[in-house]
Amino acid sequence: MNRAHTSRVVIGLGIAVAMAAFTGSTRLGAQPAAPADDPLANIVVTPEASTRPLPKIAILPSLAPDFEDVTLRSVVQRDIELSGEFEVLPDSAAPPGVYMADSPVDVKAWQAKGAEAIVRVVGRKSTDGKVELRAQAFLVSSGDKPVFEKRFEVPIDLVRSESHFVADQIIGALTGTQGGFYSQMTFVSGSGSLRRVYRIDSDGFDAKPISPTNHVAIAPAYGAGGELFWSASVDKDEYKIFKKSEPDKPIKTNVKGSIYGLAFNKDFTQVAVSIGVQDKIKIFTGPNFGELKEASPIGMAFRPSFTPTGKLAFVGEGKFNQRVYVDGKPISPEGVMASAPTFCRHPDGIRTVFSAGLGKILDLVATGENGGQLARLTQGAGSNSYPACSADGRLVAFFSTRTSGEGPGLYVMRLDGGRAKRVSTLTGDSLRWDRLPPSQSIEKK
Repeated sequence: MNRAHTSRVVIGLGIAVAMAAFTGSTRLGAQPAAPADDPLANIVVTPEASTRPLPKIAILPSLAPDFEDVTLRSVVQRDIELSGEFEVLPDSAAPPGVYMADSPVDVKAWQAKGAEAIVRVVGRKSTDGKVELRAQAFLVSSGDKPVFEKRFEVPIDLVRSESHFVADQIIGALTGTQGGFYSQMTFVSGSGSLRRVYRIDSDGFDAKPISPTNHVAIAPAYGAGGELFWSASVDKDEYKIFKKSEPDKPIKTNVKGSIYGLAFNKDFTQVAVSIGVQDKIKIFTGPNFGELKEASPIGMAFRPSFTPTGKLAFVGEGKFNQRVYVDGKPISPEGVMASAPTFCRHPDGIRTVFSAGLGKILDLVATGENGGQLARLTQGAGSNSYPACSADGRLVAFFSTRTSGEGPGLYVMRLDGGRAKRVSTLTGDSLRWDRLPPSQSIEKK
């Protein structure tokens, strides 16, 4: 296959993303009318996700001006807001009182303001040059005794990332499942010869380009230890695999050809690679890049990924359009352009999320790990693509071209399709969302 033609194909096929989740009801509310030629018109968005009232939670104000305290509180508050599990009361709702680090929490006063849960976090420098992060959570139904209380010692240069770790602990204490914000995303942004790999915090903070400027980058993926890999063409050469620690040294594979996609399974014991071989693009798998074997005869195979149970998924050619395959079997409808599958290990079961549609407008839909009934997550809000699941399986991130609301950018949304919130104005493709390496927080008794 001509290399220039293949490059155009791979970038063009990287379109879609979808997101969805099952809800127990099919009752419909007011929704934008679907266009007459919408191939997803018979798959409706249920409104419960965005209309169901959420429990109200208060994040106690802080008078401390210290960087550590301000960072901890802002990160925890933002993560709880993005989680979609609570309605965070504004600081203006705080009852009169003294908000010092060790002041008693007036649970009854907060209850009168509508709070059902209360969170207090405190960040302070320790005498040894490290930082202590303290967190408490109260349920008004349990009185003034905290239902969660922990202290962590963290390196001073990791206060922000470890604040996400604290937020996950708090979310876990209040919902029964830890949050997924101690994590990072990667994606590609740019066009033509100016395509670079970026990494960004889970809340949209600190977006940074990672790949060199001379790389025309595609297909980023996190490997063991949080090492970031991607494929790139340098000086119009074939697409080869690179990694962040050695960005100028391509990684050799035992199968020759341009690399158009890569993915690792959850324990990093298997890698999947999309490779252009002769006039076809196929998926290969193996324990490493030097021991790859053909995994499927299906052609035009892009966007490899692994399900949480280790099944191989990818996008490949169908009779009319590209389809999502899991273990070699198509799970997306024939005749609908589908792309970018991601898998959410939700507390209620594994969900497959992908983008689907025709033309320039794509929406997020979801089904089971092995297919089944489809649920639609987005409708009438621009084109929504390249979904990626959070580590806790309850959220999906995606790029949207919507012009209403907060406008185009990178969004985070509940897996049931509700309460989408923009975390960055950046747009791109090939989004991935993975846990950070193990936390360096040391719990103090």
